[in-house]
Amino acid sequence: MAGHSQQSNGVGALMLIAVAVICLGIGFFIGKNNVTPTAGDAPGAAVASSANAGKDSAKIPVGDSPTYGPANAPVTIVEFTSMQCPFCGRAAGTLKELADKYPNDVRLVFKNFPLSFQAQAKDGARVVMAAERQGKFWEMKEKMFSDLQAYRSGDVKDLGAKYAAELGMDVEKFKADYDDPAIVATIDEDQKLGESLGVRGTPHFFVNGEVVNGAQPLARFEEIVKKQLGEVEEMLAAGTSRDGIYAAMVDKNFKSAPAPQQAERQPEPATEVHMVPVRDADYTKGASADQALVTIMEFSSFQCPFCARGSETIKQLVEKYPNQVRVVFKHFPLGFQQQSEPAARASVAAGNQGKFWEMYELLYDNQRALGEAKFEELAGQLGLNMDKFKADYAAPATAEIVKQAQRDGQSAGIRGTPGFLVNGIKVVGAQPLAVFEDHVKKQVEIAEKIKSDRNLSGDALYEAVVEYNKENVAEAAPAAPERPAAPAPKIDDDALSVGNSHTYGPANAPVTIYEFSSFQCPFCARGAETLDRVKEEYGDKVRVVYKNFPLPFQAQSEPAARAALAAGKQGKFWEMYHLLYENQRSFREDGLWDRLAGELGLNMDKFKADFEDPAIAQQVKDESEEGRSVGVTGTPAFFVNGTRVTGAQPFEKFKELIDAELEG
Repeated sequence: MAGHSQQSNGVGALMLIAVAVICLGIGFFIGKNNVTPTAGDAPGAAVASSANAGKDSAKIPVGDSPTYGPANAPVTIVEFTSMQCPFCGRAAGTLKELADKYPNDVRLVFKNFPLSFQAQAKDGARVVMAAERQGKFWEMKEKMFSDLQAYRSGDVKDLGAKYAAELGMDVEKFKADYDDPAIVATIDEDQKLGESLGVRGTPHFFVNGEVVNGAQPLARFEEIVKKQLGEVEEMLAAGTSRDGIYAAMVDKNFKSAPAPQQAERQPEPATEVHMVPVRDADYTKGASADQALVTIMEFSSFQCPFCARGSETIKQLVEKYPNQVRVVFKHFPLGFQQQSEPAARASVAAGNQGKFWEMYELLYDNQRALGEAKFEELAGQLGLNMDKFKADYAAPATAEIVKQAQRDGQSAGIRGTPGFLVNGIKVVGAQPLAVFEDHVKKQVEIAEKIKSDRNLSGDALYEAVVEYNKENVAEAAPAAPERPAAPAPKIDDDALSVGNSHTYGPANAPVTIYEFSSFQCPFCARGAETLDRVKEEYGDKVRVVYKNFPLPFQAQSEPAARAALAAGKQGKFWEMYHLLYENQRSFREDGLWDRLAGELGLNMDKFKADFEDPAIAQQVKDESEEGRSVGVTGTPAFFVNGTRVTGAQPFEKFKELIDAELEG
């Protein structure tokens, strides 16, 4: 039994169109039965159901999906969106501009496509679909995209209810609709449709059946819309009826999606079960040892952003199962996160004064500012005895507690963070609440039977359940399918050099990844998130070398590169790197670089001087030229020990290459 238990601008803003009869310059006449919004109408409230106007397409059906715009508009844009995808939020703003510019020509159709790695995406979809039943789909969509960070601060249903109240909706009806299985079924149907059409990521659009991938700029959508209007004119002249335009255009433009290549699918990982003891120095929350039916061990690093996300999920789990789930915290500081181990010691020192879980929360809330001064500041906020805190923070016994917890994780094969053991069953990464709930429900049933049959409780019950899981749940890893050898194009080892570029990870790491990126490129932001996960998973085994490759058509990409290098002169390159990607939508804001530098606590005079330094501008040019010398033409582009990876590829692609290098 542990010795320390402490219970602890989306489319909704479309302009209102004061017209009832619409005519294109080419003579395209919208039928008299169509209803378009008039001044004073709520967005979307007076839009005719597209499902009941004109002939639908059998290939890309509109069906009963939420729509906005004239029902017989000559151009229909079907969007597949994940409600937790920042790029989808950005695209929503672009679609708003498009609809403002072409109010009589464009109809928008929304389809759900929640991405599996976005834990709250499906819940976000349920929120907007529940709002749709009260005519508030577009307004709710805009609110949900306005602050994606709010998804992580609590239950998405509660967040939706808050917004529903702000929109004047019937909140109780909203909650009932959110829980309606029919809404979940609609979301699943949308996703199946998307998969059958070849949708693999979001945002993904079909403009009269023509595929458009990603959050493209307004000019790109305008180009396609104008082309489509010309094609519509030709079809009308050839005798196609008004109400058959959408179906006919889809038939003309859409080519069937290629069947997914099953051979490329990776085998399911083995189910691992490990027995790790609960030690006297470990901190626990939730059910007491005597009550607990499920023990969840949390292996985390306080400097790991994914751990912060995982901590929120664990908090929800404890709140939902307070008398059944016990959480045991195990320190697992990562070598490449410099403040990770000191933060662990700070939490232990706070725990010695009964404030472990309070310090735990504060450390995650202050991840970007961790350091000894911040630890002492947080200890002061908690009202700790500062002399004792400082002594415990520096004590060898404290460091040993952290090391022992990490050894426990290593014995269970934990390599990155967060990692969990649910009654010994290994769960990797910041998984959504539903994944943990599925484990908990099964484990409660198993534990109750063992408890009844053998009259066990406490750690004796925990050990017995883990043993049961080892015998009955653990599975051997299936053999990976044979794949033809097809190595990716590789450059010479000496084709790239680190030079003055900023790096992350040890110089002697067995794998080096060169990253060529533009800070104004949305796909680079996605690639940066993937590399963060690579750093978490592989730690000291990987070194990342960043190379600036600003794109000429992104006006702020070169100044952003100089801002990052100027911050690097004060040891804050990677902090500025993340801030720039997080603030991409504000790049046209006057004084943005200075504001971000201020947030990082930089010496402003030095930052401004370095930002204007010709040597820094030259470094940006040199790094770009280096990229061009090895064939980089767009961003992001990566080289994994020389193997080229083009575009914002999924984590699995990097894992495949890294594992091959480590095993080779």
